[in-house]
Amino acid sequence: MDERTPEPRAATAPADAAVARVPPDRATRDALRDVADAYVAARRLVPPLPIDDLRAHARQIVVRESAPVAYTDFLTVLVSNAVWRETVARIPFERRVILMPQCLRDRADCPASIDALGVLCEQCGRCPVGALQAEAEALGYVVLVAEGTTVVTRLIESGKVDAVIGVSCLSVLERAFPHLSAEAVPGIAIPLLHDGCHRTSVDTDWVTGAIRLRSGDAWLGRADLDRLREEVRGWFAPAELDRRMGAPGEAVEHLARVWMLRGGKRWRPFLLAAVWRAMRAPEAAVPDGVRDLAVAVECFHKASLIHDDIEDDDDTRYGVATLHREHGVPAAINTGDALLGDGYRLIAGCGAPPADVRAMVEVAAAGHRSLCVGQGGELAWMRDPHPMPSEAVIGIFRRKTAPAFEVALRLGALAATGRDDAVEAALRDYSAALGIAYQIRDDLDDLAEPPAGPAAARPRMSILSALAVETAAGPTRDAASRAWLDPAASGASFDLPGFIRTAGVAEKALQMMEHHKHAAIRSLEPLQNVHLKALLRRIVGRIVPRA
Repeated sequence: MDERTPEPRAATAPADAAVARVPPDRATRDALRDVADAYVAARRLVPPLPIDDLRAHARQIVVRESAPVAYTDFLTVLVSNAVWRETVARIPFERRVILMPQCLRDRADCPASIDALGVLCEQCGRCPVGALQAEAEALGYVVLVAEGTTVVTRLIESGKVDAVIGVSCLSVLERAFPHLSAEAVPGIAIPLLHDGCHRTSVDTDWVTGAIRLRSGDAWLGRADLDRLREEVRGWFAPAELDRRMGAPGEAVEHLARVWMLRGGKRWRPFLLAAVWRAMRAPEAAVPDGVRDLAVAVECFHKASLIHDDIEDDDDTRYGVATLHREHGVPAAINTGDALLGDGYRLIAGCGAPPADVRAMVEVAAAGHRSLCVGQGGELAWMRDPHPMPSEAVIGIFRRKTAPAFEVALRLGALAATGRDDAVEAALRDYSAALGIAYQIRDDLDDLAEPPAGPAAARPRMSILSALAVETAAGPTRDAASRAWLDPAASGASFDLPGFIRTAGVAEKALQMMEHHKHAAIRSLEPLQNVHLKALLRRIVGRIVPRA
């Protein structure tokens, strides 16, 4: 990679309220870029960073350099570029896409035609697009001259590109950031020198420098999460489970195997495998020992579902009868216990060094205990239901849902690199926030498709019900409390789901969910592994989608 190590220079620009958002003179732009690079290097910032953090860093630079406040957005882009530059430099040219705007050309004088992907440049020399496109394509880039990010998003989702170099006005870059950030896409942005859609201009030296970025360090690749999910699902085929867990012989083993094969999202084994790959190599084959751990965390999860269904007296799971309805409570309890034993047996036999195996068992046992504490709190509430503050409900979620994510993530990290206190601390915080967001999303899904049968007549721990009681006032609050605690008796007199939909309660829950998703993203700040940090950023949106 070409190194630039100039001494940071103070930026000079008119302290004018009408100053442009991008410095009009080259010297000021270069000075601010150097300052942003030095700032990022001094703080050892690791991508991806949330937009709020990027803006906060930009504001600090504005204050420190006495730069015009109008340059804050420009500096936000420069900080993001500095954070991602090393990563982009490692990505092969043929795995990058450059997106240039149509407004760099003079529409009245341009001979190019336009198709669904954008402008088909004639390289006539009347604007800078042709020369930049020729250089980028000679290196192996995909080059698009188009407006917006839809095409780029499709290319990223298809797995054809790993990085984006975007040339556009600040307003378009701002709109594009959330889409690229959600997928933790490495990128360099080159702002146009002024906003507008006609006869714009760009610092072509900056664009050329970004195109030529190159490093001798190897690029480990961008994880294909969809392909990995399919791969993980394959680990739960009957023959694979027989090979890993042994062919079932006894009655309890047959019941456990049937339950392991009964669908589910397989999020936890996916998380374990994804973390291992991010910390080792995104496209590396997952070894047998790590697959054993992935099956182990699914054993723990399936056991918890069996026990939850008994404790909640549920009738169905995965669209069929729950295990205790089909085979009786004693057989179901025994099957859940057997799966717990299978999980610990698989950890013990995963082939990791003894110290790491011990750490894995400690992590799994602590997660198991925390889940039981959370479930115990919910069971105590069900014996004596009473209006519970939303924060108390969140506390139950934190102990009941988050541990399963934490166990999966930390086992994957332990299998990849052994003990790392900083990584484990970040994964604990991330799991807590992600688990809460996941449970809120689950409650919102239940609002759209409420439980039927006997389950509909029982009170259940719900953030929506807690928020409804907190939102209501006077007699309505009393009615909401009764409907939460005794749905069978109060359902006819007060429509609690209707109140949740019409009184802004669902919107409050959605805001709370987004808050915890953001907390999960912020918890990744201490991580120094860009692959792990980017992976966990991408996973947030997959496990907890907004809509």
